[in-house]
Amino acid sequence: MKDCVETKACMGRREFLVKAGLVAGSTVLTVSSLSAAVAFEDVTVPIAADGPLAKIGGSQIIDSTAGKLIVIRTEDAKFVAYSARCTHKRGVLGYDHATKQLACPSHGSKFSAADGSVAKGPAETALASYVAKGRPTSVTVVVP
Repeated sequence: MKDCVETKACMGRREFLVKAGLVAGSTVLTVSSLSAAVAFEDVTVPIAADGPLAKIGGSQIIDSTAGKLIVIRTEDAKFVAYSARCTHKRGVLGYDHATKQLACPSHGSKFSAADGSVAKGPAETALASYVAKGRPTSVTVVVP
């Protein structure tokens, strides 16, 4: 076995720790810059005269870069948008205008359409909410 004291190719403990720290630091920076590069895009949904969002209480599920979203028309010029996936087991939610709740057909969880909070379990976490800006002919959901 060679003695590293006499061989220039061997590195000491201090040099090893410095190099390992540099490698770990650069790996963390690379990974964090990759996650910051993922950009979500806002979604604009046209409102057809006979479409689901044309009337108060109407809702529509849309696909976005953040996943499935549900847009609900709550007043003449006001809309809300939430994740369309149940926080319990990821079932696709439906909107009931009579109760003003979003319901999961899989296990019965219900969420308030006012703020996305859990109205009935088994879900324990509120829905992710998004800003929805309505116009007479379209609604834009801001996906951060």
